[in-house]
Amino acid sequence: MKTQRVNPSTMNHMQLNSMSNMMGMMNTIQKIGKGKRKITVKLDKGDKKFLSKFIDEVKKQFSSSAMGGATPTIASFFDYVKSIADNKNQNELKLSFEEYEFIKKMLVDSIKGMESMQLKWYQFIKKGMLKVLAKQYRGLLTKFK
Repeated sequence: MKTQRVNPSTMNHMQLNSMSNMMGMMNTIQKIGKGKRKITVKLDKGDKKFLSKFIDEVKKQFSSSAMGGATPTIASFFDYVKSIADNKNQNELKLSFEEYEFIKKMLVDSIKGMESMQLKWYQFIKKGMLKVLAKQYRGLLTKFK
């Protein structure tokens, strides 16, 4: 992938911040699967089910993007998390620091995206569903903090 030069003086602060976050995420993605898995996250039955569904959605997003085929380590990482979440006998998820931070960042970004959605007054069912989903994401995020 060829890098594109950008003149920072022509960009506003929001665009610079967004680009910086994107580059940080790319850096983290490149480090996934290379470290030792020392961090342990204890998950209960409900959290494992929700994490499994969350990983399925993330896999779909990464496979549709251009980065999906570029990093095979991220696909194997998602398969690892999915296998742990689907295993009934195992309640601990072992992660390296980069993997831990990557999942935390994805959860935080999902929560921010849900909270920033502006819905019309008559979309009260969708609003209720978003509140419940955000609560589930926050519950899973507390397990990672």
